[in-house]
Amino acid sequence: MKIAVAMSGGVDSSVAAALMVEKYGQDDVFGVTAKLFCYSKGVKEKACCSLEAIDDARAVCNKLGIPHYVINAEKEFRLSVINSFISAYQHGQTPIPCIACNTLIKFGSMLDKVKELGAEKLVTGHYARIKETNGKFQLLRGIDTVKDQTYFLYGLSQKQLSYIEFPLGGLEKSEVRKIAKQYGLRVAEKKESQGVCFVTEGTVADFIKKEITVSPGNIVNTKGEIVGHHEGYIFYTIGQRKRIGGGYREPMFVVAIDPLKNEIVIGNKDELYGKKLKYIAGHFIPGKEPRWPLKCTAKIRYNSDDVDCEVTKIKSEYGKHYSASFNKPQRAITPGQSIVLYQEDIVLGGGIIEKAD
Repeated sequence: MKIAVAMSGGVDSSVAAALMVEKYGQDDVFGVTAKLFCYSKGVKEKACCSLEAIDDARAVCNKLGIPHYVINAEKEFRLSVINSFISAYQHGQTPIPCIACNTLIKFGSMLDKVKELGAEKLVTGHYARIKETNGKFQLLRGIDTVKDQTYFLYGLSQKQLSYIEFPLGGLEKSEVRKIAKQYGLRVAEKKESQGVCFVTEGTVADFIKKEITVSPGNIVNTKGEIVGHHEGYIFYTIGQRKRIGGGYREPMFVVAIDPLKNEIVIGNKDELYGKKLKYIAGHFIPGKEPRWPLKCTAKIRYNSDDVDCEVTKIKSEYGKHYSASFNKPQRAITPGQSIVLYQEDIVLGGGIIEKAD
């Protein structure tokens, strides 16, 4: 069996490659790195898709005695990830590009390309697990609860899961670094990349304002009263306290962004919380929708805790819409982020938050 390992130049994918060589042998394993965007002198050296990352991935493959290929996915990445990222900000949302990248690039176009190279499996260093029962696949949380990455993988389909292997899903991060040292990999102590990989200079807001027109507007309270002014709604996200001015009787937060009116809405702590949301682009890993209502747990951001929730489907002429109700109020429900549904360790699916309801 030919195995392709997606190599980011980090310790996780490097150890995944080492484990695959140990399992399948050097002759049946090769590494691949996706070139996702054009590089410039301003690219952060430690970014997951930098030229340094490609060099590190190649060095690891040389150490393991396996071939290394670079796949050009710039066009697909621009269309599927960067353009949708810009569009989301234009609509007053705060998107998560890693989810689109995983679903459409790493396990989409990249998977198709490694198949053309003869691979029967695509392996990555994600902290997640896959369980197969009678030809049906389940996505499960990784054993390391701190590193679990299933939040970013809820968009995977049955077909995609049938080609994927996650060898780190049963390991703790400390074990992964230990294995890297045992293999003498130069990335054993390499720090993890953070932030948005294609934002190579400055902040996300700096990147967005180069792509869309930014106009000043009003900051209003939840009664609609003008209490201040902003320089552009792209500089804000739900729950933010900066850039909203001062002089309020109590701490105030961004509770909504209205791109049509070009307004930032602020409210107090209580107004920041909600027990319901609507989401779109619903995806269910089993391949079919569950019986309604669905009782499960959910996360509305990567680092949040699971909370009991009930999900129902909403009739809409605009596509798949769903409503989620929580047993306790959730802080800063943010359009553009994702809600991911679980039953214990099993990932059921999820979707993109449209609004707090």
